[in-house]
Amino acid sequence: MGTIQILQSEGAAFRKGAEDVAMFEPRHLTRGPFGGKHLELRGVRAVDLSGLDYLALGSDPKVKALMAESLAQHDCGIPGSEAIIQMEQSHALEEALARYHLGTGAAITFSAGYGTNFSVMEALGLRTHSHFIRMHQDVAPMRATVDVPTLFFMDGDLHFSARHGIRFARKLQPEACAAYTYRTGDAGHLEQLLRQSLETHGDRAVRIILTDTVESATGREFDMATLCRLAESYDCMLYADEAHAVGALGPQGRGITAKVAGFERYRERLMLMGTLTKVFCQPGGYVVMNDTGLASLLKFCSPQHVFSAPIAPWIAAATVKVLELVAGEHGERRREQVRRVSRQVRERLEQADFELVSHTDTPILAIPLRNARVGTQVLDFMRREGFIISVFQGPLMPVGREVLRLAMRADLDAEDVERLIQALMRCRETLRFTAPG
Repeated sequence: MGTIQILQSEGAAFRKGAEDVAMFEPRHLTRGPFGGKHLELRGVRAVDLSGLDYLALGSDPKVKALMAESLAQHDCGIPGSEAIIQMEQSHALEEALARYHLGTGAAITFSAGYGTNFSVMEALGLRTHSHFIRMHQDVAPMRATVDVPTLFFMDGDLHFSARHGIRFARKLQPEACAAYTYRTGDAGHLEQLLRQSLETHGDRAVRIILTDTVESATGREFDMATLCRLAESYDCMLYADEAHAVGALGPQGRGITAKVAGFERYRERLMLMGTLTKVFCQPGGYVVMNDTGLASLLKFCSPQHVFSAPIAPWIAAATVKVLELVAGEHGERRREQVRRVSRQVRERLEQADFELVSHTDTPILAIPLRNARVGTQVLDFMRREGFIISVFQGPLMPVGREVLRLAMRADLDAEDVERLIQALMRCRETLRFTAPG
């Protein structure tokens, strides 16, 4: 059996075996223009509750006007690597993101949120032992990284992209970094691991605590105040993935970490990651930090940043203006709208005796999928009822933690909410996918 036959055989076997796994085979195919809130699926007009445009800015006339204005002003091509040249628009976006989150400091932008986490973890794990820096040592000698390892302390539910980057760094340079996983949200377990690291490494280590601030599958908020205090007590950096919070939660939409009392006290220890793909409705991801020198180091210790194209200038220019909208009164009105919708749906679900995983004010609501075998049937049932929802099950979620996720939007009205509740009740009665709350 030759190369082509082997690959075709594996592809066919995978396709057959993946038929009943929702994530391996898209269950929905839209027709016609992308409508944001309303999508066309097999002749059914459905409300999309699987998307992540929490503030519904994708259909906002102000945002669309900013995008059209920027596209008219700029070429729609994409420049080369920022290792060669940086566009004024990209620089302005990085400055705006740093001001938004920290008031000062620096930001690094990437063309995707996944690449942000992966690349920054690789750079933090290797520091100046990174491939790109070592490759140029003959022509541009640099002082080597202090001969101490990077120690990562990861929440058990840390996003796959960050864990992927850490594994890659450890594979490249096993002696340069190590990783420890603490039980999800368990600050006591984290502190135990930090104490142990002091016994083994003393102060000869760079310690980094890593966590999401909002769990993408359930909407659970993490205790950032406790993590900030531990970072200070054990001399750590705190890397907070605010992907599902930025723009939607916290003061001015600056995320969960910004709600911590005495936020300014911890600023130099914080590295805040965000995406542009959710509230800001743009492609890209970023990380901000207080120290500009560290940002320069991480930027050019990241092969993806060096060798990949940046965010398009016309998108960067428009995003600076969208950021101003999100941080201002316009964004606050939308945040209040999505909070109101989320509370209304949560209250109606509780009244209908649905079990909920989390009871926070995030726009993500999750219902346990107690019968995981019917996950795909639930998706199809809800589509016929006019709603697109998400099912998180293996391999995305461990056995026993499968959920239905509903992502709220600021533009849902009372009729949408009532239709959703009634559809979920009919789905529960028909498929018995969950137990009463």
